[in-house]
Amino acid sequence: MGHKKNETLGIILCIFVVAIVSSSSFRTAFSFPDAISVAAGELFAIDTGFPVVSVYSPRASSVERHPIGNLPTKVVFDAEEPGSFPVEFRLFGLIPIRRVSLVVEEPVMVMPGGHSIGVILRSHGLVVTGLAPVESIDGRQAWPAKNAGIEAGDVIISVSDQKVKSREQLSVLVDAAGRSGSWLSVLVEKPDGSMVSKVLMPVQHKDGGFRIGLVVRDSLAGVGTLTFYEENSRLYAALGHLISEGDSRRPLIMKEGHIVRSTIAGVQPSKKGQPGEFLGMFVEDHDEIGNIIKNGPCGISGILNTSLVNPFYSEAIPLGLPNQVVKGPAEILTTVSDRRIERFSIEIESVFSGAGVSSKGFTVRITDPKLLSLTGGIVQGMSGSPVIQNGRLIGAITHVLVNDPTRGYGTFALWMAQEAYIVPDSGYTSYKAAVKILEEQE
Repeated sequence: MGHKKNETLGIILCIFVVAIVSSSSFRTAFSFPDAISVAAGELFAIDTGFPVVSVYSPRASSVERHPIGNLPTKVVFDAEEPGSFPVEFRLFGLIPIRRVSLVVEEPVMVMPGGHSIGVILRSHGLVVTGLAPVESIDGRQAWPAKNAGIEAGDVIISVSDQKVKSREQLSVLVDAAGRSGSWLSVLVEKPDGSMVSKVLMPVQHKDGGFRIGLVVRDSLAGVGTLTFYEENSRLYAALGHLISEGDSRRPLIMKEGHIVRSTIAGVQPSKKGQPGEFLGMFVEDHDEIGNIIKNGPCGISGILNTSLVNPFYSEAIPLGLPNQVVKGPAEILTTVSDRRIERFSIEIESVFSGAGVSSKGFTVRITDPKLLSLTGGIVQGMSGSPVIQNGRLIGAITHVLVNDPTRGYGTFALWMAQEAYIVPDSGYTSYKAAVKILEEQE
C-alpha cells in the first residue's frame, strides 16, 4: 500500500515539475542572454506573465505585481544612463533560478549602406571547390582525391614540396607524377587551420592525361551589398552570411581579399523554386573601396579606404539591438540598377528571440510593388542589403526562401557589428574598443 502511495506521489511530482518547466514564465526566464544589451534612453521591460517565476531588480524604475501572491512579474527599466544592472528570476518568489545583467550603453552610430559591391577573396593556395571522378582509360571511375581524404573547402598548399599557385601548375605536377608512376604528396590546410599531408596516385584519364579528381580555384569573386560602416574607424560589415566553398558550408580559408564598386547591369528575377540574381559587373583590381579582414557567420568585414555616399542618409543612425526588432513594416536599401541605391518596403514577419549568432535572426517578406516587379522578391546579390526599422539599422537580408522568393531571412546588425569589430562580443560600446581589438589581430 505504501509503495503504491509513493509511486503515485512520484508521478504527481513529475507532472508538477514538467508543468513548471513547460510554463511560459519559466521559458521567458531562460529566453534572455546572460547580458541583455539596451541602448541608453530606451524603456525596457521584462514580463514573466505569471508568478510561477517572478522577477527582481534593485534598479527597476517600476514594478508590477500579480494578484496571486503579490509577486513581481513585470519590471520596467528607464535606461537613461549607461551601466550594468542585475536581474534575478525566482521560482514562486523564493528559489533563485537564474541571474542576468541588463547592460545599458550609448548607441553606436553607423552609416547605412545599400551599395553594390564586388567581393574578391584569395587564398594562399588552391581552394578545393569540389571533387570529381576520373574516368580512366579502362572505363571505370576513380576518386583519388576523395579516397585520400581531401574535401571541398580544403586548401592545397603544396604538391611534392612545391608550392602551388595556379590550376595550370597543379595539372603539370599531377601529370608529371602520373607519367613517372610516382605517388603525390599533397599538403592540405583544413578549415580549422590544421595542416595534413595526403598521399595519392594520379589516375590516367581516358583522354590520356593524368588527374586526381579535384576542382580547384585560386580566388573567389561575386556580387553582394554593403550593409553599414562606422564613420570614424571606417570599419564596415557586408553580405550578412558566410562565404563558403561549394556545398561544404565551411568558411573559405582566406589569405587576403578586397571589395570594389560594382555596377548592376540587369536582374534575373526570382521564381518559385528558382532564385534569381543581380547581374553585377566589376573589375577585380579596379575601383577598390576596402579590404576584407574577416569572413564569418554573419558576413565579411574590413576597413574602407574611401568615403561612400548614401542618397537617403547623410548622417549616421543608431545600430539597432535584437530586442528592438519587432514584427511589422520596415525598409531595405539596395541597388537594382547601375550604382543607384533605392529604398523599398518590407514586412518583418517573425523574430527568433534567444537565437545564437547566425545569418538567420528574423524572417522578412518583400511588400514593395516596384521591387517585386523588378526582381520577383529576394535575389542573389541582395545579401547584405540593410534593414531599417523605426530609425535604426537593425539587420541585413541574407537568404531567400526558394519556394517563396518574396520571403527570406535576415541577420541582426549587432551580430554583424560584433564580427566587424565595431562592437566587441562582450557588449555594446564605441568604436575605440573595436580598433584596439583590430590592432591586436594584426
